[in-house]
Formats: sequence, C-alpha cells, structure tokens
Amino acid sequence: MARIELTQSGVLFNEELHEYWLDGKQLSGITEALRKQLHPDMYSSIPKRILEQAAEYGTSVHKSIELFQKEWINNGSVEVQDFIQICKDNSLIHEASEYTVSDGKNWASNIDQVYRTSDDTFSLADIKTYSKMTAEKLELARYQLSCYAYFFEMQNKKAKVDRLYIIHLRNKTMKSGKVEHISDLIPIERIPADICKELLDCELRGEQFKNPFAVPEEIAFQISRVKELIEMKNEAEEELAAIKANILTSMEFLDVKTWVLNNIRLTRKLPTTRTSLNLAMLKTDHPETDYGLYERVSNVSGSLAIAI
Repeated sequence: MARIELTQSGVLFNEELHEYWLDGKQLSGITEALRKQLHPDMYSSIPKRILEQAAEYGTSVHKSIELFQKEWINNGSVEVQDFIQICKDNSLIHEASEYTVSDGKNWASNIDQVYRTSDDTFSLADIKTYSKMTAEKLELARYQLSCYAYFFEMQNKKAKVDRLYIIHLRNKTMKSGKVEHISDLIPIERIPADICKELLDCELRGEQFKNPFAVPEEIAFQISRVKELIEMKNEAEEELAAIKANILTSMEFLDVKTWVLNNIRLTRKLPTTRTSLNLAMLKTDHPETDYGLYERVSNVSGSLAIAI
C-alpha cells in the first residue's frame, strides 16, 4: 500500500469568528449540532462567566500545544509537558493538528490531532480540559470523534481510522489552593458512520435525532436511585466501620471475648495468620505438572458492575 498523504478540504477557517467557508458558502461546525441533538441543557445551569473562563482556559491549552507542534516552541506549561509525555508513552506519531475535514456541502470541523499509524491508517484525538469527564461529556466526545472519523474517511478515500482518543489535560489551582492535575489518554469506541450521518441529517431537517445509545427513561430513573443507594451504603459502611473499630478497642481493653445485647452477639476474633497458595508461581516453577487434575470449574452468572 502506497503512503497516503492527507487531502486538504479547501475549507477556509476564520479562527477569530470560528467560521468555516467553502466556495462562498458558510458551513456549520458539528459541535453545536451534537450538543443540541444529544444534551441541549448540559450547560444551562452553569453561569456564563464560568463557561467563558472554561473556554478561555481550553483555548489557551489548545494554542500552546498547537504552537509546540507547528513551531516547536515549548512554553513550559504543565499541560504541554503532559501532552508530550502522553504522545511518547503511547507512541503517537504526529501527522497533523487542527486538520479541517468536511463533507463539502454542509459541515466542517477541525480535528485537534491526527496521528499516523501506518501508510494508510490514522488515529484521531480531541483535547479536552474539563474539570470532570461526565457521562454526558463522554458521549458528546464519542459522537464528535466518530463524526470526525466519518468525514476524515470521506475526504481521504483510501485512508482508514483505527483509533479514537480523548486527551484529557488539566492543571488548575482551585480556590482551596489544591492543584487539580489531570493527564489521561481515554480510548473511545467509534460510532458507525451511518448513525453519525443520521444525526447530522436530522439537524439539517430540523428533526430530533433518536439516539440508539440513549438510556431508556425508566432505566435512567432507576440508575439515579441506584446512585443514591450506593452513596447511602458507602456512608453507612463508613459509620459502621468506625463503630466496629471502637467496640473492638473496648473489648480488647476489657479483655472481653463476647457481648450479647438486644439479640445481637458481638464476638472478638483474635489475631491470626492466613496461608494461601500462589498458583501462578507454582505453575511457573513446575510447568510439567497437570494442574487440571486439581482444578474445579464452576459456572459464574452474569452480573452488573456499577462504578461511580
């Protein structure tokens, strides 16, 4: 396969006004369309001043990284140093930054980072400077990067996009004086091109897109309740652990083995040791042994993992 060089979109980008123009026609960026279709109220409760400050910080980080990549000027910021380390640690080979992609008719956007994987394969990344990467922000980023990949392959006919990433960078001092430091590379699962196209077509038609990945309303309510219950459980377990520690200390001081009160039996277990078998080391040291004779296989039911 011959080496593919990136095709330029022909779109003119007015950075000051953040406008895209092609042959005298203004094209729309996809970010606002995605927010409108997926999470229109995501920022409605946040004061305008806070949003402006967040946008200014995000722009400054983007410009610092762009300056480093285009001019090799390192301003010494923590964010730039973290960016360099992430690229080094993950073997990300820079091909382009702020690369404009378009369908040539209605849409255009700049991809923060394009990395070359092989002669015909590329990875795309978007830099985020959020304080917290919420589920809504992750979903928006997933659609954003997937739309980028859709346009990228449309513009570069023989090219393939193999991986999508969020590069999450942040180094801000909070009011408390604590520094909020984030440096993370987040792999993103790509959404099929036909779903991306349908979302953008719905926006053009003035229709509401039906998100196939959206959580059903009745499940969303249950998830909110699950979160409340887990938080209550964690608080209860913390309180219980403190009470148990206090009771154990008292029983040890009084040299009591058992207390019974209100049908509750409290028994103090004496310190001991536990012996376990390091099966992995045993298999490494004695590979000639058939351990299947000693292994017991049992079925494990499917379960739900919840992370907060």
